[in-house]
Amino acid sequence: MLDFAHVDSPILSGGGRAGERIRSFPWRETPIGPIESWDRELISALNLIMTTRFPMFLTWGPEHQLFHNDAYEPAITGKGDCIGRPLRMVFPEAWLSVAPLLARTLAGEATYFEDYQIPLARNAVLSPTWWSFSYSPVRKADGEIGGVLGVVYETTRRFLAEQALRSSESALIAVTDMAPSLLWRCDSNGRMTWANQRLLEYIGREGVSDLDWDDNLHPDNVPDICRQLNQCQLSGHAFESQQRIKGGDGEYRWFIVRSQQVLNSDGASVGWCGSAIDIDDWKTALHDRLGDRTDLMRQFSASDATLMWVADVRSREVEALNPEARAAWALPVDGKPVPWSEWISVMHPDDQPQMAMLFDRVADGEVTQIKFRRVTEDGGLRRFHATAFPIPGNDGAVRRIGGMVVDVTRNVDQRIYLIDTDTRRQNALSHALTRLGMRVRAFDDTASFERVSTDLLPGCVILAERSDFDQTLHTAGVLTLNRDRLPWIVVGAFDRRLDDVVRLMKLGAADVVIESRGPDAISAAVVSALSIHRPAAGPARQENDARRRIAELSRREREVLEGLVAGCTNKTIALQLQLSPRTVETHRAHLMDRLGVNTLADLLKLASDAGVEGGVKKA
Repeated sequence: MLDFAHVDSPILSGGGRAGERIRSFPWRETPIGPIESWDRELISALNLIMTTRFPMFLTWGPEHQLFHNDAYEPAITGKGDCIGRPLRMVFPEAWLSVAPLLARTLAGEATYFEDYQIPLARNAVLSPTWWSFSYSPVRKADGEIGGVLGVVYETTRRFLAEQALRSSESALIAVTDMAPSLLWRCDSNGRMTWANQRLLEYIGREGVSDLDWDDNLHPDNVPDICRQLNQCQLSGHAFESQQRIKGGDGEYRWFIVRSQQVLNSDGASVGWCGSAIDIDDWKTALHDRLGDRTDLMRQFSASDATLMWVADVRSREVEALNPEARAAWALPVDGKPVPWSEWISVMHPDDQPQMAMLFDRVADGEVTQIKFRRVTEDGGLRRFHATAFPIPGNDGAVRRIGGMVVDVTRNVDQRIYLIDTDTRRQNALSHALTRLGMRVRAFDDTASFERVSTDLLPGCVILAERSDFDQTLHTAGVLTLNRDRLPWIVVGAFDRRLDDVVRLMKLGAADVVIESRGPDAISAAVVSALSIHRPAAGPARQENDARRRIAELSRREREVLEGLVAGCTNKTIALQLQLSPRTVETHRAHLMDRLGVNTLADLLKLASDAGVEGGVKKA
C-alpha cells in the first residue's frame, strides 16, 4: 500500500473543479477503495489528465468508475456530478455504443475513431453527436489492465457543417443538371472548368478536360464573340450574344448565350460563368414566318401541346406561328392577331399577372422563362413552360417578341425517386418504369436520398425492400417525415407477409406492391399515390412559415419585394430605389430563390400570407 501521508501529489492539490471533487469523493464506499490504497499507475494516469486542458477521462475498476478533467465537462452537460459514478449510469443512452469499445480496450487493444456517432442526452435532450477519440488501456503496477484512458474531441459542429455543405453541393448539382439551359464555367482563357450535365450531353462529352468554349462555336461566330468578350472584360459588363454551338452529332444550333465575369478578392477577372438557351427552333420558325414555310416548321408545330407565337411590341398583339395549335390556345384559326391581355385570360388566374409582366420584361430586351398553369375544358390542370425572347429591328430596338410554350405536365406529375440497394434490380426496375413513360431518379441508399430530399420536385418515392426488413422500417420512418411532400410506396416480396404490410401501411405508405407482379402493377400504384396525394398546410402554419422566410431577406431584397407587392414593374422599382433595372431583376431572382417560389403569383401569395405591404409607389 502506498503511503500518501507526506506526499504533495497533484491529484491532491490541483486539477481545478474536477480535482477538488476527486479529493472530496467518498471512495471508501466504492469498489476502488480509499485514495491511500490506489495503484500508483492510477495516480499517474490521473496526474496526466488533471494537468492537461484537452478533454480526457479515465475509467477504473470493474464498474468503470469515472474520472475526468475540467475540459471534459461539456460532454456531461446537464448530468450533474459524474465523478465516481459508473460510466453506464452516466451515459445510459450511449452505453450500447460505448460498451463494446471499452471491452476491446480492457482486452488490451488501443482504439481510435474519427467522427464516431454517439447518442448523447444533454439537459434531458437526446441528440446525435459525433466524436473523434482514442481509448488506451491503463495497466496497474502488477501489469494487469485496470482501466481505460480516453482522449476525446467533439466534432459534431464540423461534421454537421460538412454534411450540410455536401447536401448543398448535391442540391446544386441536381438543380443545374435539371436546368433547361446549358451552364458552364471557364477560366479567363476560355478553358472549361465545369459544365452541367445538359451541356455535356449536348456536346457529346463525358467531362470538360482539355476543352475550350471556342471548340464548339461556329468558326464564323468566333471573331465577333472574341471582340465582344474583350469589350465586356474592359467595361465589366455582362456578355450576351446569339451563337451557333456544335452538338455531339456535328450539327450546329443557335443559342442565346449570357456570361458574367468571375472576380477574385482583388477585383481581377479570373474567368466566366455562362448559360445558353436554345433558340434554334425559333430562328428557323422566324425565318419560315418571314419567308417560305418548310417541312421542318410543319413537323415541329404539329402538336397542339407546343405553341409558337410572335407578338408585336407596339400593338401588344400576339399571333400563332403553327396553325395546328391556334384552336387549342384560344387564338383565331385564321391567324388574326389578338390582344395580349385577351389571350392570357385563358390561363390560370393566379398566373396571369406574371404572364402580363413577361411581355414587358422581354420588350425591355430580356430573355425570360416562366412556368404557368391552365385549366382544361374537362376541369383538369396542366402545366406549361414558356420561353420568350426579344426580336430587334434593323435599328436595334426591340420590335417584336418571339415565344414558345411547351406542355410539361407529364414531367412534373410522374417523377419517380427509386431507393434500391441492389444495383442490378435497381437498373432493371428503373428501365422498366422509364419505358412506361416515367422519369426515374435512382438512389443506392437512404443517406444519398436524405441529402437532397428537401430539394426534390413533386413526385412519388419507391422504396425497394431487400430482405432486411428492419432497415426498410427505418427508411420508412425517414420517408414518413416527408409524407406531406412526397407519397411513397414499398416494393418487395410481401406475398405471405401480411403483418409486415400492415406495419408499413400504418407508417404512412401509400401502397405495398408485390414485386413479382411486375412494373405495370408498380406503375399503377404510383399513379394512384400521385392522384390522392394532396400536400397542404393550415393557414397558421403557412403564415408563420411565410413570415420566417421573409424575415431572412436582406434589406434590399425586402424593398424589391414590397415594390412587387405594390404592383410596380422592374423599371419603376429601379427608379424609386436608384438602381438599374438589371440589378432589380437580380434581387428579384435571389429573393424568389430564397423564398422557394417559381412564379410571381406564388411570390405575391407568400408575401400576402406574411402581411407584407407595398412600399414603392407606382410611377
